[in-house]
Amino acid sequence: MKKIALTACLLSVGCSSVPLDSMLKLSAFDESRFLSLNPHELRSRIEVDSPLKIDVDKTNLSLKLDSSSGDLVFDYPLKLLLVKDLPAEAHWFSPIPPRTQYVLALSDEAIDNFTALQASMRVEQPKRYHLTIDTEFQHRSEEQSEAVLSVSIKMSAETDYITLLDRVSIDVKEEQL
Repeated sequence: MKKIALTACLLSVGCSSVPLDSMLKLSAFDESRFLSLNPHELRSRIEVDSPLKIDVDKTNLSLKLDSSSGDLVFDYPLKLLLVKDLPAEAHWFSPIPPRTQYVLALSDEAIDNFTALQASMRVEQPKRYHLTIDTEFQHRSEEQSEAVLSVSIKMSAETDYITLLDRVSIDVKEEQL
């Protein structure tokens, strides 16, 4: 089984797969906006080209904070809200094959932990944040050497999804990304 880490940190993937609009939205996201997030409304959306499927039970959101007391890492298990098979689409430059879309939310335990983190952040302000969505693929065939996926996050019920990775091809061999 292949474990992949999908990071919102632009340095780890490069900017070529992150839409400019997303970079602008994320650059305006500050600590006060983070502290005002309602964890009940946070959503992540993962699309992966067929025939690959993600293992939802092994999918979580991680947040790493660089603080004066060192690096703190928090893992938040995600629960499945919706899974949908999307048909192939014709486009000008290249067609998009069939894919599976997963919409995930924080689990009840994760919501409690996220709320506790927000409370502690009001006391000690971190210097930097690193957001990661971790998952594994289910039953990947040995011949499958790459996967194409997209990852988006929704910060509140009133906002649209922010695309973090758009149709990125990743190596799914045994080494971790």
